[in-house]
Amino acid sequence: MTNASYAEFDEFEASLYGVNGRYMLRSAQRRDWRLRVLELNGVALMAGQEGAATIYSGAGMPGCFNLFLPLSGHECTVVDGRRFDRHAIGWMAPDRMFHIDASRPASWMTISMPCELVCRWMATYADNADLSLLARNLVLTGGPSLGALLALTQRLLFIDDRQPAQLHHPAGEQTARSELLRLAFNTLLPLAARSTDTARHQNHRRILSQAMDLLAAARHTPILLEDLCAATSASERTIRNVFNRYVGISPHRYLVLHRLHHARQALKHAKAGETVTSICMRFGVWDIGRFAMQYRRLFGVLPSQTLRASHLRMQAPH
Repeated sequence: MTNASYAEFDEFEASLYGVNGRYMLRSAQRRDWRLRVLELNGVALMAGQEGAATIYSGAGMPGCFNLFLPLSGHECTVVDGRRFDRHAIGWMAPDRMFHIDASRPASWMTISMPCELVCRWMATYADNADLSLLARNLVLTGGPSLGALLALTQRLLFIDDRQPAQLHHPAGEQTARSELLRLAFNTLLPLAARSTDTARHQNHRRILSQAMDLLAAARHTPILLEDLCAATSASERTIRNVFNRYVGISPHRYLVLHRLHHARQALKHAKAGETVTSICMRFGVWDIGRFAMQYRRLFGVLPSQTLRASHLRMQAPH
């Protein structure tokens, strides 16, 4: 079992199980990032505590479905443009991009399940199951087993912490996994999505996906709002509506955060002779003083401090 606390969001991000994506901080960090992962013979239970308001863009790993359960900040959590409440759950299919906007530091739980198990369950409950689950992400109203599922996850983590040998005995682990899967699948029934994928919703998802692809491909090149419009064949108004709905902030604010995060990565991996100014200019920053203020407000240190730490690591004997 993983039970770790991280001072930096990068380390927390790299330790996540069953998903592959990137965090973008929306606000300065308020607390450490905590992660617990419990594996039960191929089924993984992951509990996370985020240290800041964030936007997470990612996709489920191949061969793996994920059930997403917010534990706090339900009303401040938006998944793919749909705001959560205490009865909502998220269903993430393999290799399908999703975006989670948390406007304040949140805690959550995920249950990661192999495709083989999910397909077997779908075959068993073919009369009640929505087969489109195999192809898309959904925000659903959890079934009557949601409360029991949350109670079971807490009990499993408690037993794993206090009596791990008891839980991980082969017979005990098999029984625990079976009970976890039963409640997880029952929480999905009846599979009533809160809203359908209308043509407009699908078009918005396409626009957002194309915008994110452009940003990922141009990590070291400044991207402007007009570049997003050109890449998606969408108007500025549409781009603004899509970003506000799906990631919770304006495209301008998102581009500022994108620039700050990638400049931070460049500073952390700077080559000998590189300066804050030379790196910032690469990202289209023309007001270094203002950039330094924004950087410190978000990451808690100045760009020069990040660069100095990078140079010290390079000089340290290995």
